[in-house]
Amino acid sequence: MRKTVKSNKKPSGNQQDPIFYVFTLIPAEPPERAIRLRRQIMAIYSYCLLWAGTIIGVELSAFAPDTPHLAIFSVLFAINLVFFLLIRSGLSERLGDPSLTILQMATGIILTTVILHYTRELRGAMLSIYFMVMTFGIFALDRRRQMAMAGFTLFCFTALQVYEWQETPQQAIFSFLIGHWIILALILCWFIYMGGYIHNLQNRVRDQRENLRDAHSRLEAIAVRDDLTGLYNRRHFLERLEEELSLANRNHTPLYLAIIDLDHFKQVNDNYGHHSGDEVLSRFARIASQSLRKSDLLARYGGEEFVVLFPHASEAASEAALERLRSQFSDQNYEFAPELHTTFSAGLTAFQEGETADQLTKRADAALYEAKSRGRDRIAKLP
Repeated sequence: MRKTVKSNKKPSGNQQDPIFYVFTLIPAEPPERAIRLRRQIMAIYSYCLLWAGTIIGVELSAFAPDTPHLAIFSVLFAINLVFFLLIRSGLSERLGDPSLTILQMATGIILTTVILHYTRELRGAMLSIYFMVMTFGIFALDRRRQMAMAGFTLFCFTALQVYEWQETPQQAIFSFLIGHWIILALILCWFIYMGGYIHNLQNRVRDQRENLRDAHSRLEAIAVRDDLTGLYNRRHFLERLEEELSLANRNHTPLYLAIIDLDHFKQVNDNYGHHSGDEVLSRFARIASQSLRKSDLLARYGGEEFVVLFPHASEAASEAALERLRSQFSDQNYEFAPELHTTFSAGLTAFQEGETADQLTKRADAALYEAKSRGRDRIAKLP
């Protein structure tokens, strides 16, 4: 009777249960969405602190006793839940502002304005909440949009002051109203200046990071690519050859190696110049890259020699690919010498289990020597 064994192995990060992924508050992928969700949770946390402060203010009579804090913050959290779901589902990424920064800031500014309506002696101190909201957009908005949000803030506060002046003119102290308005306007101007500076600095850092990434990519390409032909260089080919030999040994799969030598290439350099020789090499590399399979490993081995590794291919398929390439290369016409006829010789051999890269290369080189000794412009095979 066969026993059922339960595995205690937990799925890796890329093999998580789809249901677990759906209910994960902040998924690891994609990383940009995870950052936006963390910012959203920070905003909700800030609102929780503000709600706690409002409740304490009501109890200490620093706020009007009829402050409807439960209704205000219930609506606020419902709106933020919608924001969170839009970001979590990825729907916000279809918009121009995936973080919903402007909508979130507008919500916070309106909330702050409503809370200020119920403040008493603490109004001057409570103006700082506006600045907390503005801080939320420093890293996400450029100077133009920061100016727009500062203008919206000043508009909301001005509308509040006008409303209170009309409703209870006897309680309004004109000097306080003007003083609060001026203080808010001045600090908003400071935020616009500093926010724009930080945003520009952030863009420069991002550009420098992109430049460093591009430079790193170019260095990586230089390390594995031949400058003239753009093909893999000899060092990278030998590294890949060891890997392919290991796979072929382990999986018992066929592997063929071909060494190609352009015929009479020295005469091209001597008769037409090295620039013309470079054109012939580049032309061969371009034709071979287009003719061979993507899984075939093509590299410049040195000088006018090239190598091709055919993994998971039969002898007939490998030979047919070389013949097709030989025919295409011999049909080429060159502007610098219309009479020039280019050909190549190739040696093809199959990998034998247990042999080393050096042994395989020597047998392919021996096949190439046979092709040359038989008159060039041909493909020779060794078992």
